Amino acid sequence: MKKLLIGLGGLVALIVVAALVIPLFIPVDTYKAKVIALVKDQTGRDLRIAGPVSFSLLPSIALQANDVTFSNPAGAASPNMIQLKTLDVSLKLFPLLHGAIEVDHFKLVAPAIDLEVDKDGKPNWVFSGPAKPAAALPAPANPAPATTERSIPAISLGAVAISDGQASYLDQRSGEKRVLGDINMTLSLPSLSDPFNATGSATWNGEKVTLTLAIDDPAKLQQGGNSAVKISLAAAPINFSFQGNASGATLTKLSGATDLSVPSVRGLAKWAGVPFTAPGSSFGALAIKGKVDKNGSKIAFSDASISLDALKATGALTLDTAGARPALSGRLDLDKLDVNPYLPSEQGAASPPSTNAAPAPAPGAPPSKSASSGWSDAPIDLSPLKVADVDFSLSANSILYRKIAIGKSALTLQLKNGRLEANLTEMALYQGKGTGKVVADGSAVVPQIGSSFNLSGIAIQPLAHDAADFDRLTGAGAMSFDVAGHGHSQREIISSLDGKGSLNLANGKIEGVNLMAFMKNAVSSVAGEKSGGNETNFGALTGTYTITNGILHNNDLKLTSPEVPSTGAGTVDLPLRQVDYKLTPSVAGLVAVPVAITGPWDNLSYRPDLSGIAKSIAQDPGKLLDALTNKGSGGNSGSGASSLLKGLLGK
Repeated sequence: MKKLLIGLGGLVALIVVAALVIPLFIPVDTYKAKVIALVKDQTGRDLRIAGPVSFSLLPSIALQANDVTFSNPAGAASPNMIQLKTLDVSLKLFPLLHGAIEVDHFKLVAPAIDLEVDKDGKPNWVFSGPAKPAAALPAPANPAPATTERSIPAISLGAVAISDGQASYLDQRSGEKRVLGDINMTLSLPSLSDPFNATGSATWNGEKVTLTLAIDDPAKLQQGGNSAVKISLAAAPINFSFQGNASGATLTKLSGATDLSVPSVRGLAKWAGVPFTAPGSSFGALAIKGKVDKNGSKIAFSDASISLDALKATGALTLDTAGARPALSGRLDLDKLDVNPYLPSEQGAASPPSTNAAPAPAPGAPPSKSASSGWSDAPIDLSPLKVADVDFSLSANSILYRKIAIGKSALTLQLKNGRLEANLTEMALYQGKGTGKVVADGSAVVPQIGSSFNLSGIAIQPLAHDAADFDRLTGAGAMSFDVAGHGHSQREIISSLDGKGSLNLANGKIEGVNLMAFMKNAVSSVAGEKSGGNETNFGALTGTYTITNGILHNNDLKLTSPEVPSTGAGTVDLPLRQVDYKLTPSVAGLVAVPVAITGPWDNLSYRPDLSGIAKSIAQDPGKLLDALTNKGSGGNSGSGASSLLKGLLGK
């Protein structure tokens, strides 16, 4: 027994000495050449080891190689796919005897990895492979029993580290290149059945990004199964975390809870190198929380809580990146939707009436063209509409568009190929309700805008004030319009407007003019004395209109009033915000004194139309006699003639 132990001890000592001595006599260059030839045969690429190589057997099988390069295929922008300053690998010896691979340590120092896709779409990580084997010999008459496929040996990773690395991705088809620098990462995988953990950081576009990844059962993922996964990514422009389950070796499927926080969408787009030219000061902070399900290129959010700038919403979203543009669909429920931060600025908009009003024109003079037109010349950019395709349903307790305040509403948004269509299927508006549609088409060279609305029970004064700074008309009722325009600015669009509409109001008034006073007191009217504070009440006001090249035409206005029923006709120059309109009263027993309404619509002038008086008398001479004898007003004979002459002569 003693001799046996001595013999075994001597054998062990001999093995140890051999392990220490043999590497000293191994012709490393010979084996290096064989390794290089094997790589060439298997990949078709060149492996070069320009620096020294060292090899040892104890206490582990260790290999260190310096200045290692692995070439790219012909035509690549970079000569090498991989370049290493140092490759340091150590394998535990005794587990190899059992067919297991246990990495004691694996370290890459200053690796530079250049990934490329050539002009034909072939990536450089796809290799040509080994030469085809020779033709197989005929099968023997009595073949041996088939053997089962050898399973992948067990793998255990000890200390795996990447220090001071760099990775780049170049797509030669588009010229797009992305670079990650300062890569430092540590990995841990005791075995495929044990959890995998990775932590590290890198620099991209000047910002440090920290990444952590934890996989409970990597073996199942490798086999296409499921495993619990945790992922977090943190950088100044974005913070993202996920906790749930994943499937597949490349995590093609994910399901779990997610939390996304972006301090500025504009800042994120700039950091990512994505063009972003949305108008206004919008697209700041973004936060999304909820359940996420990812399957390939499709990501679905459910039970989502979303905030963008001051907007708060809940709902569900689905994003599909498989097409030429990202496709977004789903539904959102909002409390308040203020779209003004996302609209182009209104530079050059009309100033308040006190500073923007033009002097009132002289009686009978044409409307002034020098008044401020009030529309913006700022270019309208609808290119952001081409960034994505959208199919969305929205509900909101309130919507604010420019100055127009809309109550509880429901709308659908459809954006396709740069054309946005918003359909308001429900809308509470200024004490009434309605439906409508807005179209913004950015697919053409010249932006096109259109809108159509049908409203009922609307309080017209606050609506007209908020929509067009016009507040001289009150009443409630129905109105409709369908207009469209095109142009590169707000002014160009207004100047190109074409369409039609109608108005049907009840129980209102026209502020700033008293038609009965115009007829009863021609002296003050002809003298140009303002009837400030006057008003004309009506029971109904109806009419239709057309718009051609920005000019609104109406010729069938009808004002129903117990005191002064009237008809009207005229034009409104929308580009210049000028009104040229005539109201013709029809009162039994009185000479009709038409009223000319002219000037900028935020400072209208009301004047008697003398030519209209003469025309009225010519059409009905009896009224002249009544006026001369003053029968129509119940006065003494002759006093009417005096009043009329004074009115006509102005004295």
